[in-house]
Amino acid sequence: KGAIRRLYAQRPPRARVICFDEFGPLELRPHGGVVWARASEPARVRATYHRGGGTRTLLAFYDVHADALGGIFRRRKRVVEVAEAFRRLRAAYPRWRLFVILDNLRQVHDHPRLFAVLRELRITPVFTPTNASWLNLIEAQFGALKRATLTNTDDRDHAPRQRRMYRYLRQRHRALGIAGHPLEGLPSIRGIKLDRH
Repeated sequence: KGAIRRLYAQRPPRARVICFDEFGPLELRPHGGVVWARASEPARVRATYHRGGGTRTLLAFYDVHADALGGIFRRRKRVVEVAEAFRRLRAAYPRWRLFVILDNLRQVHDHPRLFAVLRELRITPVFTPTNASWLNLIEAQFGALKRATLTNTDDRDHAPRQRRMYRYLRQRHRALGIAGHPLEGLPSIRGIKLDRH
């Protein structure tokens, strides 16, 4: 806990402190909210007995000291997808030392293949203690993201939801004066491939 709090309090020189977590799985179903309706005519929510659209997960990064949030959507959150997200993160911050704070999700974040990728990318993982995921500052950002983009929606496809979330992130960065932050471009960055020479 102390190491994480020290990283939050002061950014190490020539380094970035990044929080990572998964937001989802997000299903294609109606999300509740508040809506105006005529008296005795409440807005109805459609039934979703069969959900054939699958799920999506936002693999999200939060730059603590820049207050920037970004990520990529994937169908699953296996080691392969998480490793690709970290490759994109390294491509967004090519010359910085990276400390990434993440929880200890079994079979994914503690997998030897992911550790090997992080070592090759020169990314230092900092794990939150068990039952202390609240130390990861990205958790608070997910609440605001959900309220702004999912509340009172009924998406029939994943594409409009993803566009709405990316649009919210761009507007958030413009409002904070950090438009064009490297995390904003994560979806368009091609993951770097590490070859041995």
